[in-house]
Amino acid sequence: MKIWIAATLAALISLPVHAADAGAVRVEPIAFTTSADSVQRKQSIKGDQTAEYRFNARTGQMLTVDFKPSNTSAYFNITAKGADYALFNGSIMGNHFSGTLPSDGEYTVQVYLMRNAARRNEVANYALSLRLATADAADGTKPFEQTLELQGIRFHVSREQADGQAVLRIEPKGLEIDNSAITRPLKGDIVRAEIGDLNNDGSPEIYVFTRIPGRGMPGDLIAYSANNKKSLSEIYLPPVSDNPNIAEGYQGEDSFAVVENALVQRFPVYDSTDAGAGRTGKMRQVQYTLVTGEAGWVLRGDKVAEY
Repeated sequence: MKIWIAATLAALISLPVHAADAGAVRVEPIAFTTSADSVQRKQSIKGDQTAEYRFNARTGQMLTVDFKPSNTSAYFNITAKGADYALFNGSIMGNHFSGTLPSDGEYTVQVYLMRNAARRNEVANYALSLRLATADAADGTKPFEQTLELQGIRFHVSREQADGQAVLRIEPKGLEIDNSAITRPLKGDIVRAEIGDLNNDGSPEIYVFTRIPGRGMPGDLIAYSANNKKSLSEIYLPPVSDNPNIAEGYQGEDSFAVVENALVQRFPVYDSTDAGAGRTGKMRQVQYTLVTGEAGWVLRGDKVAEY
């Protein structure tokens, strides 16, 4: 049963929205140059057809994607080759992406129709704009900037410098009472940001994942909930050490992803927590749900699986 849960969650992380439909795929390589770092396409898809625009990029480059479809059931996803999660899922996050890329390699912007529209053999005409630009930070650290929107609330997430220290800045827009920006000190690099509504209350949450590279360095989560779309309050993730079932063999190297109505944390399992311990070859996966705690929002570990 544990193996089945792990396999199912892993599939949810990596599975494109339309993946069950085996339609024709149109692949177009995109070559960005320093003199022409943006491209525009006006094309169409029909039924279960998809269009994939593939290009190579470097860590820290800024990608901007604008998508204007004639059919409201048309969206785009962004994936990195070899990654086990989608960098952007348009059916959840909308028709605009602007953010820094987390790694070197090949990326794909995939245009598709949702299943119901695809099965009706509908057509979507669309205008797609892709822009790739270098965004080098003056202090040599990785820059980050991304805007996410859900349920009428927008979050602008960025890495900035304040008094010589790297900080995370979250600037909300659309809240009824308080849209003040939040800043938090950063210990590592921002890996990515995601938006979701894990407790299905009609108000979104913003999740920012950070990490210091290297063994023994835990990943970190900075998260806030838009309480009834009025103001932000912090979401608490208990440390791994609080739960012996999760902590055994833990040495950091976490990755996080929002999957359906849960937060999923994954990390390699070591023989022990000793510095010289070797890897077991297994991955541990913890699934969290968002609940109301005594002092605010808490992510509660509900399921643990290894594979």
